[in-house]
Amino acid sequence: MNSIIKNLFRITIAFVISMICVQAAQIAVVSVPKAVIFSDQNLTTPLGYIAYGKKVRVGEVERKDGTVLPIVISGRIAYIQIKDISIKSFNEEEGYKNPKITEHDVALTFQTDQDKLSENNFASLSLGSFSGGNEWKSISDSSNDDVSNFKIFSLHMEHRNPIQRVSWGFGLSYISVTQSELKAKTLTIDGNLYYALFHFHYLTIEGFGGLSFSGDFQLIQGDDVQKTKGIAYGYNFGGIARVLPYSKLGFFAGVALKKLIIKDLEPIEDANENDVYLNSLSGVNIFAGVSYKF
Repeated sequence: MNSIIKNLFRITIAFVISMICVQAAQIAVVSVPKAVIFSDQNLTTPLGYIAYGKKVRVGEVERKDGTVLPIVISGRIAYIQIKDISIKSFNEEEGYKNPKITEHDVALTFQTDQDKLSENNFASLSLGSFSGGNEWKSISDSSNDDVSNFKIFSLHMEHRNPIQRVSWGFGLSYISVTQSELKAKTLTIDGNLYYALFHFHYLTIEGFGGLSFSGDFQLIQGDDVQKTKGIAYGYNFGGIARVLPYSKLGFFAGVALKKLIIKDLEPIEDANENDVYLNSLSGVNIFAGVSYKF
């Protein structure tokens, strides 16, 4: 019985000391998307989280080698990591509200940095029209062919975090054109980097740039009368607008300047049996598509 009383006394003293520490409080602002709240200072049991930008009252006495601070949640002592908050100077009551635990299942919140790549991933499917440029017009004219735009069908995987302006993606693009006398096609591997110039929850406007490579660019004349193969590599840069960018289903459209440099492609004969060469494709690519969050 005496041991029970002693244990209760120790728990009471510890609670009182903790409350005193919290009362000697300071105001902090949550500086991460979701600051996880723990029931113990060893950070073994998460209770929930407090969202970015919320003001909270924390104690001044640091725990666990200066990495956590006490905080009162619904009348009980809990703990928050110092790296998740920014200490501010406020009037004692200005802008402060008792924080509420908003989610008790924090499986997706309580992660290491290495786990972040498993979130905010999207599959993007798009269709574009690419002019091809002066060289394609010249080689078409020399073959007495009417010029058509290239079609670009792209499937990319993108990693887009809603709290960051920078995102990236990679994938494949099938580029092709079919005219009366000439055909061309290739499958490229693409990598793009995006930067959100205007960043809202329902709309983003981004600038982007990227690189492409293909080991099999094919140029075909007539019904396989002449067929030559080469490699292609290049770049593109432009702008893209996304609607519902972080929803399960989103939409986007954009415009870019695109160039493909073509190597090791043998010449073909034009209508006058002269050798003509295709060294590059360049022009404006206008595209639109949908994205799916997975």
